[in-house]
Amino acid sequence: MRRMSRRAKILSVSSGAGFSLIELLIVVSIIGIIAAIAVPNFIESKAAAGDAAAKADLKSVMRALDQYLIVFGSYPASEAELSRVGFTSTANVTFSTFNLDTDDGVQSVHMHVQHSASSNKWHARYPKEGREIQPR
Repeated sequence: MRRMSRRAKILSVSSGAGFSLIELLIVVSIIGIIAAIAVPNFIESKAAAGDAAAKADLKSVMRALDQYLIVFGSYPASEAELSRVGFTSTANVTFSTFNLDTDDGVQSVHMHVQHSASSNKWHARYPKEGREIQPR
């Protein structure tokens, strides 16, 4: 049996072992197409989850406001005071507005919240507008 030189071994084509360049390019392009479809869907899902967390925090704040009113006799002046009745906001949810105001002799708390994964802001004025949460 004749020994092949190193160069001949490199240049020799093995019979059916491995993938051709065309096959690899096709696989890579299919993976790219799948990624192009999946990434926007993932981003939308992340934003929707952030919106759900922000709205859930607004609902929790409304319950905490009821507790605060019962315990202290008035509504808090800031969201930080709600910790006195055990409220803590969800991670990445921030209040951009938390104002105590009086309209027609009725105290209400005006709130805007936003999650960092979403560009949407959510609004509530409790108890004046009830438990309704609206996009802002």
